Amino acid sequence: MNKNKIFKIVVECLWLVMGAFCLGAGIYYQTKYDEVPNVWIFYAMAIISVGMFIMRFMQRRNEEKREKRRNGER
Repeated sequence: MNKNKIFKIVVECLWLVMGAFCLGAGIYYQTKYDEVPNVWIFYAMAIISVGMFIMRFMQRRNEEKREKRRNGER
């Protein structure tokens, strides 16, 4: 594995961790404090983070397929 591939995997994991953290923070603030007016921001950030994880995962997977085709592997 080269450093570029490891970096891309780390970035994917960070997006997923951020999504879980934002979801957890949103649930915490919504249950702990009844009158939090902007708790939806946490949920929006969680959705965006998971979406970015999916996008980066698909992009990395397509790059790996393209690289295999370029090298003549299957």
